[in-house]
Amino acid sequence: MMLSKLKEWFFPRSSSKQKIYSLIDTFGCTECPPQDCPTFIVRKVHRKFQNALQSYNIIVVYGESRQGKTWSIERYCPVQLRIGCTANMSFEQIKIAMLHAIDKEIRVVEHTVTDAYTKEGGVSGTIGTQLTLTAGLSTSTGHAHKEVTSTTYPTIDLSNTPEFLEILRSGSEGKYFVFDNFHYLSPNIQQQFCAMLKEFNYQGIKVIIVGVWKDASRITALAPDLVNRCEHIDIGSWSKTELDEVIKKGELALNIHIDDYTKDLFKSCCANNIGIFKDFVQKYCQKFNVIETQKIKKELCDRDSADQVAEEVVTEAFSPLHDRFINLALPQRDTRKSKYMRQKIIVTVLQIIIESEMSYVQNGIPLSLIKSRVDTLCDELHEEKIGISNLTQELGVLHQREENRQTDMNFISLFYFDKANKKLLILEPTIYEIKGYKVRLLVDIMNELKESLLSKKACTAQLTF
Repeated sequence: MMLSKLKEWFFPRSSSKQKIYSLIDTFGCTECPPQDCPTFIVRKVHRKFQNALQSYNIIVVYGESRQGKTWSIERYCPVQLRIGCTANMSFEQIKIAMLHAIDKEIRVVEHTVTDAYTKEGGVSGTIGTQLTLTAGLSTSTGHAHKEVTSTTYPTIDLSNTPEFLEILRSGSEGKYFVFDNFHYLSPNIQQQFCAMLKEFNYQGIKVIIVGVWKDASRITALAPDLVNRCEHIDIGSWSKTELDEVIKKGELALNIHIDDYTKDLFKSCCANNIGIFKDFVQKYCQKFNVIETQKIKKELCDRDSADQVAEEVVTEAFSPLHDRFINLALPQRDTRKSKYMRQKIIVTVLQIIIESEMSYVQNGIPLSLIKSRVDTLCDELHEEKIGISNLTQELGVLHQREENRQTDMNFISLFYFDKANKKLLILEPTIYEIKGYKVRLLVDIMNELKESLLSKKACTAQLTF
């Protein structure tokens, strides 16, 4: 009796069984968030989004890739009609997708009318069935002649805007259409869609647009009538405090402890991006075979493993990023009269990214700085400087310029020029990731493009000579 009481005193029974969390649910960054994610934290931007749901029919959620836009919407707007945008979608396909989301299908109805004539002038008609209607003389004499008229029409006419809007309104009451990856759509299709937003707003059709751009005016620039009639939610970057809270919650959920060196390394490399940060931590846990909550608390403390994870993640991100920079800078067709303006811009932008503080470039690179650095590069090459109007024009279409991509591929631009604020915005977070851990890799890309410029200049000089 005494022994059992001592056991109960020193080893009390747990009132509830320890909950088991998987590594993917804890530090994964899946497309759809798990229902019970132990590392989900409520941010200020979430409260702003909740308020917008109560106040606006049109909401735009924008910001860097892998920062939690989709997770936020899934969490606070679970009753939604999701439409995944793709690069090859037409405006008509978007309309059809909206109808499909509310279980409305367009069917084609065929209506056939058959008229029969006799030689004596009698006529009989069959409308849709074998029923015969007789007029004039008997149909039993003379030669018969038939004419068949067929007409087809859709059950829903997409060109009939009032009808289309009424069907959407009645079928989506109390729900939001969520247009995920809106940035994949071609600029022309984005323009056509935004032209409809005023009518959606008037009819009470609720819409959430999700994109990776960083400028708040993107949608209102396409639909000026929506100024002050829709809410823009910038998902923003994650602070060091928020990242600390995420990893603390993850440690508790998995019953592990991660050393401070590793935490600091991953925070410094992730550029305040939650998706990149979780990727680092998840791969680090896998090094210790942690795939779910540990029965006994486990110490994860090994600098070599932390460095190895950082190296692996950055190396994996570098190869495709290198190819994209080259494709963006170099046109498919090279002409003798080319001034290689775009290549000079990319060399200059890379130089600014390499030399500047992370926080500076994350806020956008000013046009004035790009102009100054491009002028310096032209001086080095002993070439004519690029005029500000030509430079601004090229920056304005830079997000459409990656030469070797197929037009039907889903695509996030490396950069986007914010004309209103005259800043070049970086949209691809792996640029920050590589800058944070091994900036030399960006230097290698810059030098490769710069040497290409010098080589082209030398070839041009020889041909001229």
